[in-house]
Amino acid sequence: MTSTTIYDPIITTPPSLFPLLPPQHQHRRRHFYLCGDETLSWESEWYTASFFTSARASYDSAASTGPVQPPTGIYQNVPQCAAILSSQLAEASSSALSAASASKATITEGARVITTNVISTFTSDGSTFASTVLRTTTIPITPSPTSTQTSSASEIATITPTAPASAITDPSSINTCAGDWDWQGWAVVAGLGSGLIIGGIMWLIWLMLRSKLPGIYAPRTWAISQEFRPSQWTFLTFLLPFLHLPSNALSEGASTLSVLFAGLKLSALVSLLALGGVLPMILAGVPCLSETSPQNNLGGRLGTLTDLSLLRLLNALDPSPDSAATSNTLRLMFSSSPLGSMGSRSLTSTIAPAISSARVRLIIVLVILAVLACGGGLFVIARTYASLIKLKKSFETRTCQKMEMVFISSHDAAGWKGKTEEGVRRLLRDWCAKMKSSNEEKEVDVLGVFAIPDTTDLKQKVEEREKILIELEVAETNYIASFKLTHTASDGDVLEPIGWNEGEPESQSTKNSSPVRPIPPDDFLAPIGFYKIPTVSHPQSKERLNVPVPPSLDLEEPGEASDSKFKEINRDSAMYGGRFDIGQRIKMDQTGNWVPDPSPQSEGTNELDTTPDTSHEGPTNERGRDSSDPPHSGEATRGLSTPPIISSPTSPGPPISPTSPYSPEELGQRPRMPTRSSHRVSREGTSPLAAHYASIRETRARFKELNMQIENMQKQKFAEIASTTADIKGWIVAGKGVRWLPYAELIEGYTREDILWQNAGASTGKKDEQTFWLKVLLSGGVLSIILIPFLALSVGTAPGFAHYLDLLKPLAKSDGFGSGVVEGLVPAVVLSMVVGVALYYTEGLSKDVKCISRIHQRLLAYKAVFHLLLCITVEWTVLVVALEYAVQGFAINVQESRTVGDGAVFSTWFVFVLLLNLAFVLPAVYLLQPHRLFKYLRERKKVITPRQRYRLYTSPSYSPAIGMAPCLLAVFYASTLLIIFPLLAIPILVMLYLSFIANRYMIEHVFVDSSAGYTGTVLALWHVRRFGWVLKFQPLLYGLILLSRNEWEIGGVSIGVAIITVLLSEGLTVLRFKDKRRKDLNGNTRKALDELSSSMRDTKKDDGNRNERNSRQSDLSLLNRVTALLPGYGRLPDHFPLPIPTERMDDLLQTERCSNLKPTSRSGQTAEGYQYFTENLNSIKGLIYPLEMLIPIPVIWLPRDQNGIAQGEMIELGRYHNLLAIVDQPDEVRSQDAGVDKNRRPKGKGKERGDRDDGEVNSPLLVR
Repeated sequence: MTSTTIYDPIITTPPSLFPLLPPQHQHRRRHFYLCGDETLSWESEWYTASFFTSARASYDSAASTGPVQPPTGIYQNVPQCAAILSSQLAEASSSALSAASASKATITEGARVITTNVISTFTSDGSTFASTVLRTTTIPITPSPTSTQTSSASEIATITPTAPASAITDPSSINTCAGDWDWQGWAVVAGLGSGLIIGGIMWLIWLMLRSKLPGIYAPRTWAISQEFRPSQWTFLTFLLPFLHLPSNALSEGASTLSVLFAGLKLSALVSLLALGGVLPMILAGVPCLSETSPQNNLGGRLGTLTDLSLLRLLNALDPSPDSAATSNTLRLMFSSSPLGSMGSRSLTSTIAPAISSARVRLIIVLVILAVLACGGGLFVIARTYASLIKLKKSFETRTCQKMEMVFISSHDAAGWKGKTEEGVRRLLRDWCAKMKSSNEEKEVDVLGVFAIPDTTDLKQKVEEREKILIELEVAETNYIASFKLTHTASDGDVLEPIGWNEGEPESQSTKNSSPVRPIPPDDFLAPIGFYKIPTVSHPQSKERLNVPVPPSLDLEEPGEASDSKFKEINRDSAMYGGRFDIGQRIKMDQTGNWVPDPSPQSEGTNELDTTPDTSHEGPTNERGRDSSDPPHSGEATRGLSTPPIISSPTSPGPPISPTSPYSPEELGQRPRMPTRSSHRVSREGTSPLAAHYASIRETRARFKELNMQIENMQKQKFAEIASTTADIKGWIVAGKGVRWLPYAELIEGYTREDILWQNAGASTGKKDEQTFWLKVLLSGGVLSIILIPFLALSVGTAPGFAHYLDLLKPLAKSDGFGSGVVEGLVPAVVLSMVVGVALYYTEGLSKDVKCISRIHQRLLAYKAVFHLLLCITVEWTVLVVALEYAVQGFAINVQESRTVGDGAVFSTWFVFVLLLNLAFVLPAVYLLQPHRLFKYLRERKKVITPRQRYRLYTSPSYSPAIGMAPCLLAVFYASTLLIIFPLLAIPILVMLYLSFIANRYMIEHVFVDSSAGYTGTVLALWHVRRFGWVLKFQPLLYGLILLSRNEWEIGGVSIGVAIITVLLSEGLTVLRFKDKRRKDLNGNTRKALDELSSSMRDTKKDDGNRNERNSRQSDLSLLNRVTALLPGYGRLPDHFPLPIPTERMDDLLQTERCSNLKPTSRSGQTAEGYQYFTENLNSIKGLIYPLEMLIPIPVIWLPRDQNGIAQGEMIELGRYHNLLAIVDQPDEVRSQDAGVDKNRRPKGKGKERGDRDDGEVNSPLLVR
């Protein structure tokens, strides 16, 4: 099927070949051959023929530079080529006539003939297309038999539909130039919009909650010592967070700020070069992809973001042979040649650059990448590494004074088994003494050895005691909260009390029962003023007594003569209220207050008076209180013939219960005395109050029992380490250079909190670490496989990809918002979830490694996260997208390497959408801490005691794996893809800037560190060194992409730059600042270490000397044996800097200090020099044992109440049970100065304890 058009060159202007090229122009194959003077496409069956498959590489290489000829016998048999060859031999007239009859051409004298030859047909989406070639032939005016046909036409392939004309243009095959709108533009809108909305909301929530919940979002402003608290967070600090960085590594997190700043400088440098240098090279004067990349007959296209990538410049250098740019070049080349000047095989390469400066531009990009990007990055890395080395040395020499702590497991030191702690200490000191030479300083000097026994049972007891302590505090809190205040009217009258039992039967009182007021419950507690006996000159103001003052009782002013030596109390006395027994003799003291008369003449006058059985030295009741104390609150004491009474509140005891040893009949009866003054009432009634106190008695008894058991077990453990038969798990060795000891495991945190005592003696540490890396590898493989189908969505519109996956054909045909969301946002969200799972899973896996140092677990987690992010989010993502993009090339076995390289560039648009979405969200999530916020909201209603509230606000330690993840992600993409797609600089810089803000705030205001700054410095050094390794990926990827285009020189140089970058990075870091190694020690030290290693493994020497050692121990004096059992026998020297104290406070060891720390009082630290009498940390100073061996009896932490109930309980616990207790401090901590400003006391809160009136009853329950 051929159509020919003949026109007169004089009358008609030849049609422009390039503008008339239809948009469907595309050859199914990229190999071409010359047939005569014309260029034709290879036949489809040739690609599977033996001549091609046996020399495929040679044919593909030749096809990249020009037409490639198959064997002569192959292409001459092609009908189209045979027709061309025969037409050159036929006469011009006969050729013209035959061509006119076959192609319906109109021949004009002296005309040019344009013929259209059909190559192949194919069907796509119901439309049939024909692939044709336009051929122009010049025919002489006078035909002659010897004339030959001269062809000067260039082959221009077209695809014409045999279906209706509406199917001529397929929109899904039109490539988009930069500035147009397509699915990639919608994906950017979706990614940026969702990131801004979600991230913006989270930032606003954090800004609002930061001041309202300082316990969650600003613990370091109140939970640590004053000298370590951060400066105020200002708006300038928010805008410029990299200013005034800490010069010293005070914590683990502070050192990572240097790494963050280095990453920010690296990314900013490469971003400036990419936007200012590389982007103009890509765009200026370079045709867009719609001109250099042909439309694909299988569907798919390139988008507007891809047109802004390096692919635009690459295609300008090496355009596709069947693209519009190449066809136009051929047309101009043929039209400028003289007629017939080209020989039969002298056609120039069909893939000449679209612009002459394309290769020069690529060289300039390589120079920018090698000299400025890699060179400038190495400069930043070298300076940062040098500053961190300086911090490390300063920490080692000033803070640690070159001292270290290590752990030696008993599995590695079998020769030390059977030795006492003092025996091992003496052995190491003698060994160190032999090692020292006369002119050299000791390189290894042991100053302390601590044997670590098995404390599993002791730890369980301590944990059980902690639970019982919490239960006791809960019971005490419920008991204290049972007493409430009723309300008093403004005129001084008292409102009805709330919470009395209305169903209680009426009392049988004959005189003192009020006929109009309800009867108080049995656990009624009168107000403090009710128990105060006033003088006549100081009556209680605005209080009306229910029982009037009898005129028979003459109250005299103090100092006046009395006609009686004493007064006597009866039921009608206004002074009766539970303080004095009926008939008890009283007298007036010098201050004018009524007090009991202890004179011998008054004894025996009342049968209810004290007796020897009820004296202070008498027996005590179940609560431990002496029987001489007044009845407890709620206990109704009744006489033999008296009406019901009110409860006696002079003691904090419980109400009477059926199990109480004292019945109302035994205690006697007293009349009820309701009062109109404000008073405390239990709203819960007798039964709940009794239940609270029963819980107190039970938990208190268990708490005291556990205290005794733990104390005995602690003594046993110290006895074990002083014996030769103890089961020792290992030894903590402290001193100078002890890291060189054989089988020593360094405690990297240098703090007591860094030691994982439960892992001491575990022999599976190395095996666990190998298992950890195996699990990380497997988890990374699983997550990578999960990503493959989602990454395929981002390639759904790539040329030819949807043809092999029908599910994606709707995406390939659509340019709408839905296509952008599915292809851009959905893979980005899934990849973000994969990153989150990797972080969470890796953190959990690291805790399974049984090492002695907690910091070592964090380092393992961080290193695993580093490699997972690099491999999954960068290397795996780019590789998978590149391979999926090249599916068509692999399917037809044509230029596979080129399509893979194009796919690597194509992957950058998806990364751009991913970073736009995460740039605002990740820092906001890190600041908001949703897991801690939800935990707080869930647990705050369950919090009862002050200790639970303090633990609810406890801040976690800094986790570098989580804090540095956004920085790692941004730096990885900046060091890999930024030159390939310069627009990535925008989200990368935004993410790094916001991540720096978030990390600085969290490090300075939230995280309370439990380790020293040394670990952070070591981690920062490791990180900066790996930054140098990451710098190689950009020139490496750039070189591989150029090699896929057969640009061997530029690609080879770029790969060489990558190798040189790694070598220079190592030279500027680890080779420049070498760490001291064992081979750097002097000969004497190495020899002594070898001898010690052999002795640690040798178990025969101990067997022969065991009897001798036992006899020597039996000869020790009693004093020496007792001293060996006491903790502190092997204390470290006072000037020894280790273990380094941390900012974190343990509420079991520092309960009183913790009670002064309140989120609502940021000045809440007590004055300098204030003594905490309930804590004595000096008792454990210089000792490095498990905490359960040293922990004292914890202090009971009671809540503060307005009625003074808690202080009474505190005094009772100390007086009768020998238990230390404290009352929680108010929200606003009082000044610790000697004189408290009385004008600052809140009104209506009563008087302070020391300002009580003399006539006030001094009862623990009544102390406010």
